[in-house]
Amino acid sequence: MVPYFCLYGTYKYHASKEDTMGVVSSKTSLAKQHRTATEAGFHRSWYPLCLARDLAADKVIGRDFLGTRVVAYRDQAGKPVVQSAWCPHLGADLSVGQIVDGRLRCAYHHWSFDGTGACAHIPTGDKIPSAARIFTYPAEEKWGLIWAFNGEEATYPVPSFGDGPVAIDSFRNPVTMNVASDTVFLNGFDIQHFRVLHKLQMEIDEAASTREPYRFHYSVDVTAPEFGAVRQDRTLWGVCAITIRSKRDGRDMYLFHAICPHEAARTTGFLANALGPNPSGISDPAEDAALLANMRSYSLRLIAEDAPIFNSIRFERGLLTASDKFLAFGMAYVGSFPETRPAAGLFD
Repeated sequence: MVPYFCLYGTYKYHASKEDTMGVVSSKTSLAKQHRTATEAGFHRSWYPLCLARDLAADKVIGRDFLGTRVVAYRDQAGKPVVQSAWCPHLGADLSVGQIVDGRLRCAYHHWSFDGTGACAHIPTGDKIPSAARIFTYPAEEKWGLIWAFNGEEATYPVPSFGDGPVAIDSFRNPVTMNVASDTVFLNGFDIQHFRVLHKLQMEIDEAASTREPYRFHYSVDVTAPEFGAVRQDRTLWGVCAITIRSKRDGRDMYLFHAICPHEAARTTGFLANALGPNPSGISDPAEDAALLANMRSYSLRLIAEDAPIFNSIRFERGLLTASDKFLAFGMAYVGSFPETRPAAGLFD
């Protein structure tokens, strides 16, 4: 791992005449142009699809996901399965089907598909075409969420707090935002908006900022009305999630926000707040519930303040100033991720 500001080819600041006046133009090399999802695909990343409690045994649910539609269900071992929702026979939506004998059965002509996506049975007795299969996404259950990876194989782990939390509150952002998911993700790099929009005193520790192939770490000193002054260690995962760890009164606190792109400009967020062990060594469920309720209230405040902007923004790189250098690095970071749409047979 190396400091983000030493990553030549990802971020390298060259002062220009315009820069010395406090403006960063599109001609400088502060960051690559920010890209949003296009018909070429969405970023190769883990995305949260639904709450784990939404996925009951022997039930199929459908979700709009990455510009298409998917189904999710649990296999006979209880593990989540996420697959393309369109039956290769005549295009019926498999989310209106059923789980029968451990397989996903189409409601239209009862073609059945196994956990790998292969058609396993056609009731007429016809020979099963070799192309009769649906795409199966890598899927995992973690932190009260069902995750799917946009690719044939996952290239990094599901976003995680580690093994510390003992109490977790997972919930869905009540607002579906009409904006590209990576615009929302860039909020994690936009230090200025935390200060002016959310009224948080925030100072980033550049020396503690490091880039890995699929993660970015940085630390900030934050003061907020809800919890006072804390040191936050933040990790941005892929282009979909941020995990935040801090300590208050000797106890680890975790904040988590992950985003799911339904389409190129329609996004849902999922959140999970968590607590580490009580330093007293004595579990107090009432205390845990109160702390998690306060953390949820804080998360929902930030969402409510962001939502009107995200639902009306026409995002573009624009005229960045010297104070936006961390945001500009974030744009380059997002732009470095490959895009793919495997369910449609489009690979990068």
